[in-house]
Amino acid sequence: MSAEENLTKLANMLTGIEHSNTANSKYKYGSVMRFIADLTGLPPDSVYVSQISKPDNLDVRFGQSKDARKAKLGIGLILAEKHQKYGDSFPEAAYHFSEEYGRTLLLLRQSKDEASWSFTHGFTSAGDERSLAILKELQPHVGSFSIRETQGQLFSVLGFSPDAMGHALGGDDALREVLSAVTRTGHGLDEVETAVVRRRRKSVGHLQELAKKPGTTETDMQRAIGDKYWLFGGRYVGIIPRRKFTFLDEYDIPLLCADGSLHIVELKGPCINDLVKVHRRHLIVGKDVHEAVGQTVNYLRALDDQRTALQAELSEELGVALDLRRVRSSVIIGHPDHVNIREREVTQMQIDQTIRSYNAHLSRIEVMTYNELLDSAERTLQFEEEQSEN
Repeated sequence: MSAEENLTKLANMLTGIEHSNTANSKYKYGSVMRFIADLTGLPPDSVYVSQISKPDNLDVRFGQSKDARKAKLGIGLILAEKHQKYGDSFPEAAYHFSEEYGRTLLLLRQSKDEASWSFTHGFTSAGDERSLAILKELQPHVGSFSIRETQGQLFSVLGFSPDAMGHALGGDDALREVLSAVTRTGHGLDEVETAVVRRRRKSVGHLQELAKKPGTTETDMQRAIGDKYWLFGGRYVGIIPRRKFTFLDEYDIPLLCADGSLHIVELKGPCINDLVKVHRRHLIVGKDVHEAVGQTVNYLRALDDQRTALQAELSEELGVALDLRRVRSSVIIGHPDHVNIREREVTQMQIDQTIRSYNAHLSRIEVMTYNELLDSAERTLQFEEEQSEN
């Protein structure tokens, strides 16, 4: 079939789909995934398709789903109305996502009259020859589109993406020895570590700006945090690829601790005017803090009640021997820059002291502001960068 015929067939598959529906992409776009898989020669589960409602959604659409993370090729659908609203912000966001996570992405855009679709941009990591070949080989079947190669996060200093590094190490003994020698030397390893730390500090800076920005929501913060588990400290080794554990609850960020236990992070918005309030001439935390802690208490109680059954289920489904005994939690809420109470002005120190006093009476739950979380992450990264430079 010609490129025009393939695009027509693709448009027919997408016609009638309710893109805003929250159904699993595997079922909503299953026929499209299989069609693209046939064109590229990839297994169907190596292609993942999702609609991108706005540029900031890329991390969510292609970073949180287990199916999305294991796919070799991600295809982002851009509806005509969304392209009209955000324009070139989509390719820019896709470039940065590919650069940070070493993922291969392809953008598929709907025409202004909503009658057809066309591939516009492809992104893959520099050095990832397999993924680059997939994009180039796809062009005769779907028409030409621009291809940009990005630098992967972990090995940008060496010019390799994580995927490319894996491919190279798997098939070239000489290259394996070279890379091993580079990271064995103090200078080579320091360069790699410094590149990672600097990239992370840049991410923290972006989050700090976002938390201070008026109108930023909980959803905005969650999307920006994505899979950056290291923000929460060195005791965590990753984010568990499942947000629903108990019957009624869904967690914002379920962290896996180094000891195999679960730590729940509950995110709330940073823009809360009455994070603290005056009560009998003293400061106490506001109702939003009380409600967030009450919500988290219910999470912990449900986990305690259902622990035995859940541990067995998680072991079978995810292959994770998760320890759910006495799970702990953090509530991240508010930012001192947004606090505005009528009775008097309050300083950041007073806000911190009020929350610290409140935490002293809690068990298994800690409340902190975005400012405290991100300042702590920045100090840790700054220390690591200074150590690598000495």
